Amino acid sequence: QAFIDHDGLQCGYCTPGQICSALGMLKEVEAGWASSVTEDLNGPIVLDEDEVRERMSGNLCRCGAYANMVPAIIEVAS
Repeated sequence: QAFIDHDGLQCGYCTPGQICSALGMLKEVEAGWASSVTEDLNGPIVLDEDEVRERMSGNLCRCGAYANMVPAIIEVAS
């Protein structure tokens, strides 16, 4: 629903993969797995824009809907 609310999809081609990756990313954060941009490796992971972009960087969107996907993912995480 957050992807729809934030217009985080355009053509829909990559949407299933983006949503699966976002769910996997949220589980990694919940488990405390750091990424290459995690600032405090000993503290809780803050899921900010940089953190989401790094963790989702392996997924390509040919329409460029990234700017809208990031706030959608942050909304779901909070």
